[in-house]
Amino acid sequence: MKSSELPPLRLRRRLVGIGLGIAGWLLYRGLARSPEGAERWVGGGPIGEFPRFLSLATGWIPFSLAEFVVALVVGRQVVGLVGGVREYRGRVDAPGRLALRGGLRFAQDLGILLFLFYLLWGIHYARPGVEDRLDLPQRGPVPTEELRELAEVLVERTNALYLEVHGTPDLGGPTPRPALDSLLPELEAAWEKAREGWGLRNRVARPHGAPKVFLLTPLVRPFQIAGMYFPYTGEALVMADLPGAQLPKDLAHEMAHQRGTARESDANVLAYLVTIGAEDPRIRYSGTLFLQRQFLATLIPLDPEGAATLIESRYPGVQRDVDAIREYWLRSRGPVGEASTRMNDAMLRSHGIPEGVASYGGSVWVVAALARREGIEAVTAPLRLPPPAPNER
Repeated sequence: MKSSELPPLRLRRRLVGIGLGIAGWLLYRGLARSPEGAERWVGGGPIGEFPRFLSLATGWIPFSLAEFVVALVVGRQVVGLVGGVREYRGRVDAPGRLALRGGLRFAQDLGILLFLFYLLWGIHYARPGVEDRLDLPQRGPVPTEELRELAEVLVERTNALYLEVHGTPDLGGPTPRPALDSLLPELEAAWEKAREGWGLRNRVARPHGAPKVFLLTPLVRPFQIAGMYFPYTGEALVMADLPGAQLPKDLAHEMAHQRGTARESDANVLAYLVTIGAEDPRIRYSGTLFLQRQFLATLIPLDPEGAATLIESRYPGVQRDVDAIREYWLRSRGPVGEASTRMNDAMLRSHGIPEGVASYGGSVWVVAALARREGIEAVTAPLRLPPPAPNER
């Protein structure tokens, strides 16, 4: 076949896409060299508004668009692969040149996706961590006695909140899963309260697109994720069948990502501070149960007997919720989830988080530091009902 009859390489178009990906990565690396500049231009500047406008543009649609975008991207690659196989069989192009064309096409698509990722969200990894935004001292270990004291307060507060939600120490089953629509107005109001109380940027309390559930929850569940922020559509997404005691906190977590918080530990911290300020006791209970479990997980290797005593002091209903959450994740455990965790770990490490997925537990140190500075009551959920007397437990 004459060279003039061969399928074109479209080299200029391919190189533009590849160049965009490199430009997005260089933008992130440049901002990462100056976290204060990143906070000024991304955290409070015009660049940080892109995700919010995108979330508002897609938020009025009552279902998730993320799965459709993923299907389109994957479908494009499959169509290209099938076309390449046909051309190979039809001897339309030499095998080496055919592989080059396919590789350039894939690299172009990857470059465009990387550019959009960094522009719409990835550059938030360059911002200072939440401990800097809350003006906390340098990160360090929490003394065992301090861990035990805070864990005890959290266990007692979780019990009291469970009683406020259900009116009994044991509902007889896991906490029912609330409808998203019943939680979102309370969470939006709680973001405003957190902004005022903790000096967060005004952007966190501005309107954003409402969180949604995955349309294909059964297919997503094996990836072992409770939710995700999808930067290409600006959507905060959660699993549709999360346990009722977990859902409110994970909604707040994904809303934190939607508001420009990239690091997982930072999103956990903000989610906790938001949930404890909500009026709805279901939301306060969810956030407090989450942090209680994090503190106890940190305490167990340091003081197993003390941690066991605190676990035994949980109300039966609280323990039912813990068991329901654990069972939910055990049911979906498998090789897909393990691969997903490894990919997430690598992605976090490549964006300046050396602990990888272990960073999810970083909220323990931040809340302990806040309690040290502000007092324990400042970082625990308030009660709208008086706690039960000892003989009522």
